[in-house]
Amino acid sequence: MSQTARKNTQANDDDMRPEYDFSRGLRGVHAYRFSKLSSDEALVLSYWQGKGFELGSFAKNEMRDLKTPDFRLSRGGVEVALCEVKSFQRDEWLEDQLKQAAPGVLVGGLRPDPVFNRISNAVHTGFQQFESVNPAHRLLNFLCLVNHDTSARPEDLDRVLSGFEDPLHGCLDSTCVQFSEGRIREEKKRIDLYVWMDFLKPDKIHLRRFFFGNLETRESVCSLLGVDPAKVKNIPPAA
Repeated sequence: MSQTARKNTQANDDDMRPEYDFSRGLRGVHAYRFSKLSSDEALVLSYWQGKGFELGSFAKNEMRDLKTPDFRLSRGGVEVALCEVKSFQRDEWLEDQLKQAAPGVLVGGLRPDPVFNRISNAVHTGFQQFESVNPAHRLLNFLCLVNHDTSARPEDLDRVLSGFEDPLHGCLDSTCVQFSEGRIREEKKRIDLYVWMDFLKPDKIHLRRFFFGNLETRESVCSLLGVDPAKVKNIPPAA
């Protein structure tokens, strides 16, 4: 099983409300050097620094030979985690059709919601990057999702990881099992922390939720973040 907690930016860290436990995009510019960060990566870097982490990058030879995550996170000079940033851009599918359509032509139509594939892809590619440098899982793996799409919500991550329609509100219909039990079935458990952040403006992101993806490392991650693991609720695994 795994866990999640939501944080309202209006509250202090002590007011963070853990909510429940689930079972079991487009990537920003790779941080070859901190001077070449994407705007999302820079915001995430600043967030972790504000939490008391020291940030480090990978050596050039590592980045040349391996698909590395974006940052190394340390506390008191001791490396504790790796961090990868994924960005979900605004879905412009309908706008693109309108731009290309002749006057008076109807556009649009039905299609699968792309956000689930984007989340699944982010988990899959993030897992590969973590495994390339942390195959023994000696360090914690943190995946930060920076959302620019107003139609996407942190509940979509719930669905992809748990397979349930709305586990937060007790709706345990298995509507997204094709994602939760697909290629990321085992991969998602190797990511210890998921962080969903909404992009507000060029210099601000809104932390919406923490998701604790690995039962074995839950307490150590909670300790780093100042979250009481006893207050994180659990939900059953997907059928």
